[in-house]
Amino acid sequence: MRKSAGRIFAKGFFISLIFLALLLLIITSSYRLVMHFFGMEDSNAIEIIPPVKEKPTITDPSIDEVSKHLIYCVDEETGEIKKLVLEILDCNNRMLYYITIPIKSQLTLSDSLYQDLILVKPSIPQYFKLSAITGYLPDDEVYEYGVLILEDFLNIQISYYTVVPQSIYDTVFVTGKGQGPDSTYPKEVFSEGFIEYMHTIKTEAQLRDYIKDLYGSIKSNLPLEDKLNYMESYMNTPGKNIVFEVIAGVDSNSEYTINRLMAAKQLKNYIGE
Repeated sequence: MRKSAGRIFAKGFFISLIFLALLLLIITSSYRLVMHFFGMEDSNAIEIIPPVKEKPTITDPSIDEVSKHLIYCVDEETGEIKKLVLEILDCNNRMLYYITIPIKSQLTLSDSLYQDLILVKPSIPQYFKLSAITGYLPDDEVYEYGVLILEDFLNIQISYYTVVPQSIYDTVFVTGKGQGPDSTYPKEVFSEGFIEYMHTIKTEAQLRDYIKDLYGSIKSNLPLEDKLNYMESYMNTPGKNIVFEVIAGVDSNSEYTINRLMAAKQLKNYIGE
């Protein structure tokens, strides 16, 4: 007797369901077996996916007894570096140095740093003017890479850096006269207005307020709370212990050539390393 089409379809459908149920059971059992074997719980299964890693920092700020603070004066609109000053604060000896680093200085990258930087910007040359780094490196990282470049070239460890808009920088520094027998490059010195303003600051509370206001207009990789650790040293450094110089080298019309040997001795006298 021939089976009806309906009964044949029903039987096939029922067999298919049994097959799918068995397949699902096998998959589930295998999953639980693997989870048990590796010691993982179902509720934590999502945690085995590694989290997205944050972008690593290029430079890390530090608080040092002899602080090496790189100050960038930049154009507010373009971010172009206009001037560079290395501030060295010797907290123990109550000395404060401001070393002008000409932005037209010609620098040669070490082979190791050059190999690292060409991964960031393949077109970067190994020999270039300091003022050109804004054209070679990413805008959001150029000042951090500038720290690495100067650390490499001057063989020092910079504690932290600050990016100061030129309109604010010009209220603190003015360009003075050149110095030394080999260098006629002008050094950066405090403006008369800034000196007068500093004489009005008599307490740490007043200095704290000044630094807090300043931090609202600048960019630094050193947090405000850490910067305030230097307040006592700034307050207790007498004016006669504040020195302004230019990094050792020879100036010409088109470029500044840093004397690396003389510069190393110059900085060692201030840093003591």
